[in-house]
Amino acid sequence: MRYFKSLYTVAVSFYGRFFYCAASHFILDSRDQVEAVKNSFLIRVYDLLYREYGAQGWWPIKSLSGRNGFDERGYHRGDYSYPRTPEQRFEISLGAVLTQNTSWRNVEQVIEKLLEAGLCSPEEVLKYPLTELSELIRSSGYFNQKAKKLKALSALLQRYTDQRNNPSRRELLSVWGVGPETADSILLYAYHDLYFVVDAYTRRLLIRLNKIKGSEDYEAIRTLFSTCLPDDLSLYSEYHALIVRHAKIRCRKAPMCETCPLLKEPLSGKNLCAHGNK
Repeated sequence: MRYFKSLYTVAVSFYGRFFYCAASHFILDSRDQVEAVKNSFLIRVYDLLYREYGAQGWWPIKSLSGRNGFDERGYHRGDYSYPRTPEQRFEISLGAVLTQNTSWRNVEQVIEKLLEAGLCSPEEVLKYPLTELSELIRSSGYFNQKAKKLKALSALLQRYTDQRNNPSRRELLSVWGVGPETADSILLYAYHDLYFVVDAYTRRLLIRLNKIKGSEDYEAIRTLFSTCLPDDLSLYSEYHALIVRHAKIRCRKAPMCETCPLLKEPLSGKNLCAHGNK
């Protein structure tokens, strides 16, 4: 798999750093880092999810739907070079806000309307009347609030249309309506900054894997991933997307453990998912 080619390259580059492995809860020195990556619990989970579901092609770019390398919904599986333009980055950023508390299917409809209205840049969103913007995004839910959020986000992102500069996490978190999950989604998928995205699905999976109790805050869970994973864009991008896919298909609130890929290969004589052992 393409993932393995980058995994060991990144692992070797870790020389001189410390690597914390969640599977065994201890600090490894640089001589053990390649083996640590190989045996990391979270890497094993990723491997099984990737084998089961394959590349997810996140974040979808609706404006490129149907073009070479893109499916009809804008997913670009196996190509991590996107987004390539300020307009594409802005589209992803808008989607990260619009998807709050709603399904992506609803967001797709809204993105199409925004594109048709020519709202492809922060400047265009800022010029657009607030009441009309609210109506345009109505199907995303909480449309009055989200319209204000899009305006606030656009005010920040208009300073970052130069591809050489990215907004900082602190700046994004200072925007009204942008929390850690939304900020990290924008940073990872729009700007290729390595911030692992944590959502309710991530929390659910880790609870069932006996890696967290459930009371941990967002930063604690994000740190768990960032300290155990190689600094690799494709890995970060796919891992979050694979967790979402797995949670929607099998690791639901009422889980379908019988066909869970995390029960197919034991780790140290046990199934990876403790929930399936009950």
